[in-house]
Amino acid sequence: MEGKKILLTIAYKGTAYCGFQIQPNGESIEGLLNDALSRIAGHPVSILGASRTDAGVHAFGQRATFVLSGSIPVDRIPAAVNGLLPGDIVVLAAKEVPEKFHCRYDAIGKHYRYRIRNTDLPSPFDRDTSYFFSGALDTTLMREAASLFIGEKDFRAFTAANSGRNNFVRKLDKIEISRDKEYILLDFWGEGFLYKMVRSISGALIDVGRGYFNTDVIEKALLSGERSLLSLTAPAHGLTLIKIYYDDEYYLDKEDPLR
Repeated sequence: MEGKKILLTIAYKGTAYCGFQIQPNGESIEGLLNDALSRIAGHPVSILGASRTDAGVHAFGQRATFVLSGSIPVDRIPAAVNGLLPGDIVVLAAKEVPEKFHCRYDAIGKHYRYRIRNTDLPSPFDRDTSYFFSGALDTTLMREAASLFIGEKDFRAFTAANSGRNNFVRKLDKIEISRDKEYILLDFWGEGFLYKMVRSISGALIDVGRGYFNTDVIEKALLSGERSLLSLTAPAHGLTLIKIYYDDEYYLDKEDPLR
């Protein structure tokens, strides 16, 4: 199909969906976007998402492209499509990009955040967007453990057993662990991530922070690839895709996550 290639920036709360990608077992964010964009474009639309977030995972800066052959001005796409979407999915921006641009393969990095509510009691207001953990978590130990993941590593122990991949080598550029009042935030920057990789690493860091095991276990898991050495895979609802980067100048700069 001839037309303009449009890059969307999308935010969503993933609680009600089977994931970003169309699945046979439930309603997807991709499916709802396809339907809404087809209506405003006046022709069938099939978007290509930059990241396939899992069921229950959220996004602040998901990216996706589609080809627009209709006459609607590009700057009016967000307002028009948001009127057709449920309130937990919002198109934040739309812009035209070159035909050769690929939202997945041209990405130079991604930023994910895992959010832990670390208080005595849970809150009903963030139960879908953070993982509640009431015990003490030693963030100094968690930072020490996080340093073991930096660089190019074989992460086969930190992905789902049924991932279907043969290559488990990925490069993590930065992990930042911080406290924000009642929350502990685990921020991850890397070129790419395996299926459930961020959740697996987050679970391991939580286990270190609560004293369930020490950093030696993580070193052994990285060297051996043995998933059985680990325990917790952090639940999906604490994870948010913050940003996908296409510009070297702004990679690892979290001050303006939608630049």
